[in-house]
Amino acid sequence: MWKVDDDDFKKISSWGLESNPFRAIEDFSERKKELRWLNPEHRDHYVRIIHKRLKKMGKTKDEEVFDNYYKKAEVPIDRRRWEYLMARKSWFIMPLGWETIAKYGSSVIDLGCGDGDTIQRLINYVSEYWKMNCHNDRTLKIYGIDINASRIQNAKKLVRSSNAKISFDFRTADVAGEGLEFKDQYFDFAISTGVLEILDDESCDEFIREMCRITKKGIYIEDLLEKFPGGFPRENLNEWLERNGFIVINRYVVFSEPFDVDHLSDPQKLWPIMLDQNIWAERVDKERR
Repeated sequence: MWKVDDDDFKKISSWGLESNPFRAIEDFSERKKELRWLNPEHRDHYVRIIHKRLKKMGKTKDEEVFDNYYKKAEVPIDRRRWEYLMARKSWFIMPLGWETIAKYGSSVIDLGCGDGDTIQRLINYVSEYWKMNCHNDRTLKIYGIDINASRIQNAKKLVRSSNAKISFDFRTADVAGEGLEFKDQYFDFAISTGVLEILDDESCDEFIREMCRITKKGIYIEDLLEKFPGGFPRENLNEWLERNGFIVINRYVVFSEPFDVDHLSDPQKLWPIMLDQNIWAERVDKERR
């Protein structure tokens, strides 16, 4: 099990996200996209991940991999590593559109919330935004949904809100398989990170339709754009969203960590330099379509 020390947190802090949470946008370029293959640590780590996935998929069917890991696996995590992952993922899970969520308040659902680290960041972001803009008349209710009961238990244990007007609830549910109990446009906003990339086209279609059905105003998506065995990167998510009444307002392709041609910037070296996309989409009134 990997361990985290203070120097690891200092390294992440040096990325400058506190002053500019969107630094990943300016760090990315098409030229760097090609130059990353000169980075030996990136190449080695990329190959290891490919071999690991091929080995796993060679023994089991795709649906068995999904059931055994994403759905059923026990995935305990301590607060120290959880906080590191929350800080680490902040580079490629940007608060795109979160200002709109903070302005309106009301209700948000995180579909595939995992251990709840993105919800914790949203809580912190909204609380700070309200404080800076003197919004004392807002409330925010956040629901976290995940197919894995172990991840939900982690979220219940780790997520905290120091703002009495921001509350949260966690539940297990199968969004793509069984659907959700909520009525149409029940939530003002939805977020989903690291989910669509693991779904085949049929499941992804069901997931997006359900997400759009229960969402009234806006959707934030972070999704992998790297082609791995068992993964499904999608350049055309705008088309999937448009079919369900949403248009993409902003979309950015970014690296999973700050670019370096010689080394991996993440001191824990959790991933190679992968490509991610961040999307903010809003519902289109029928009159405007």
